[in-house]
Amino acid sequence: MRKVVSLSICVIMLIAALVYFTQAQQLGDKAQLGRELFHDPTFKGTISPKVATGLSCADCHADFDEAAKPDGLIRAGHSMIGVPQRGSAKGGMISGANFARAAGGGGFCYEHFLQKVRPDKVNPTAIPAEHAEALMAYFEAISGDNKGPEFKMEMLDDDAKTAAGEKIAVMPGDAEKGWKLFGRACVVCHPTAKKSGIGIRIVGTRLPRDIDKTVVRWAKTIRGGGSTLMPFYASDILSDQDIADIVTFLREQLESSAR
Repeated sequence: MRKVVSLSICVIMLIAALVYFTQAQQLGDKAQLGRELFHDPTFKGTISPKVATGLSCADCHADFDEAAKPDGLIRAGHSMIGVPQRGSAKGGMISGANFARAAGGGGFCYEHFLQKVRPDKVNPTAIPAEHAEALMAYFEAISGDNKGPEFKMEMLDDDAKTAAGEKIAVMPGDAEKGWKLFGRACVVCHPTAKKSGIGIRIVGTRLPRDIDKTVVRWAKTIRGGGSTLMPFYASDILSDQDIADIVTFLREQLESSAR
């Protein structure tokens, strides 16, 4: 029996190695570099450990067609399939010649999410030119003729974020569904509501003075994004009801932890 198991493991490892080698051969050197960068929070060691957040592009974006091959995760960003055909990113803030130079918008994430540069201080073309070219080559290789998902970038101002948070906070939610959604969408940065990771610990040991305001803040942050690394979740990724379920789960966790 042990020999059979060992043989099976060897066969699986061989198949995995062959698949990796075949993909690398099909991609070409530049696209393969782009693939590695996409999954590397150090960006081939070019990001200083003093500022690295531990995030990679793959934490917020899929490099495959999520509609055709869903993997169960909910990512804040849209799939990179079709990026070369979009021509602009960040709601039109990155376009023209800067689009390719900023790796289709990846240059913004390179500074903000991977190095915690403030959004208003980000230079999306600060990404090394060689790396921008490699990422775009990878996006072209995985896209082919697939234009990717259609979506409208939702960049909310402060008033719109507050209005969205207040609206969602009073919606009835399902804590059980909220836990499932939290597990699919949030645990990359928040291992659980009561543990910190890349993101802060959400639920403390004491109830806040105004729990309703806390729930509004949670809903506002999920829909509109936070002041540091928290990305926003657009309505085509998490619906208002989804967020209502998540904040109901978090409220339940908050109340139970204070008992």
